[in-house]
Amino acid sequence: MFLQVTAFFAIGTGIELCGLKWVSDSISIVNTISLIMFSFLVGIVVSRSYGNECFERIQRSLKSREVPADDVLNGAVMSLCSMLLITPGVITDTIGLLIMIPATRGIFKDIALNLTRKRIQSGKQYFFFRD
Repeated sequence: MFLQVTAFFAIGTGIELCGLKWVSDSISIVNTISLIMFSFLVGIVVSRSYGNECFERIQRSLKSREVPADDVLNGAVMSLCSMLLITPGVITDTIGLLIMIPATRGIFKDIALNLTRKRIQSGKQYFFFRD
């Protein structure tokens, strides 16, 4: 499992570097760095504002004795969005921006919901790594 995770991150880093090189060749190095810094700031703002809002909605749902399933799923997907925007790279920023758009967020929520259902039905204790 360690080798697979290491290979995944090595290949992902290589793809991100190639994407950054392609963007810097297209729009210049200064503009590429500015774009990376802007996406970092957007990720921080999304994390802080949406995280607080989502936490308050979950608290209201729990106080009214309702299950906050949709709020938890939306919060998890938006947390992933902010992490992807904070991470420098072209592909991670593109996926993060797609998650931010409400029209395409449902696709990522469905993916997360299906993944979670499969893990629960299989009885796995851990979500990402094996026992």
